[in-house]
Amino acid sequence: MGSNQTTKTDRRRFLKLLAGASVYAALGSAGIAHARPTRYGKLMDTGLCIGCKRCMSACKRWNNLEVERNELTTDREIDLTANNWIVVNLLTDSKNRFKTTYIHWACHHCIEPACVGVCPVKALTKLSKGPVVINEKKCIGCRYCFQACPFKVPRFDFEKRVTRKCHQCYDRIPLLNYMKPACVAACPVGALHFDYKEEIIKEAKQRVQQRGGSSYIMGLTEAGGTDMLTILPTNPQDLNLVVAPKKIVNQNLDKIRITAAGFMGASGLTGLMYLYAALTRKADKEGHDQPK
Repeated sequence: MGSNQTTKTDRRRFLKLLAGASVYAALGSAGIAHARPTRYGKLMDTGLCIGCKRCMSACKRWNNLEVERNELTTDREIDLTANNWIVVNLLTDSKNRFKTTYIHWACHHCIEPACVGVCPVKALTKLSKGPVVINEKKCIGCRYCFQACPFKVPRFDFEKRVTRKCHQCYDRIPLLNYMKPACVAACPVGALHFDYKEEIIKEAKQRVQQRGGSSYIMGLTEAGGTDMLTILPTNPQDLNLVVAPKKIVNQNLDKIRITAAGFMGASGLTGLMYLYAALTRKADKEGHDQPK
């Protein structure tokens, strides 16, 4: 009799534990899903950057980009290129020449990217995790993306005949246990931070609040919002940065405008080439017809 009661008690206990585990698992998974949204973001804090350019070096190593002479060892201003997906420049405040700031500049990975909307061959894609990437095998080098980009980031590779830019190291971010982008992992002072987008926004606002609230967070409203945020000591225009509109760039209107401009430009170039070819053929013919 005692044995039967013990068996029944153990069975009840097991069923209660099983039910409790099921509820806990359901609540726990829902909580995790809510607390950890799927999109990532990158934060650049100019207040911490020391201009070491390790982020540039790490980007080049990971993406097999060519290192140009002295670009990693000087404070001379450099621009984005097909081989420079990240640049670090020392900028001066136009309102106070004694204030200088190092800034890490790369693709801002717009939430609603204009470059994706204008690409005629769908070579650009906004991934669900956040990065905006270019499929170089599909790219035809039309450069509409550069014209549409509110930050003027994508750059044309004249050797490979494709457009290239930062892709936020999407190939380092597995589905669950993500790795940081190469630039973030290389930063020795925490000026670059990578996390889920909601956490990035909280971190940026917290840092600004701790400094008295006078800093400017670029990327909250620019181009309708971007997945890269930058804490600046002043407004972008005071640092002579590209000032993006604080709204989503109308992709359809831009596509019509850019495509039309590109078509007219291509038509004009084709006409000049045709005229040059015709004149050349005429000159060759006259040269052959003359007696030797």
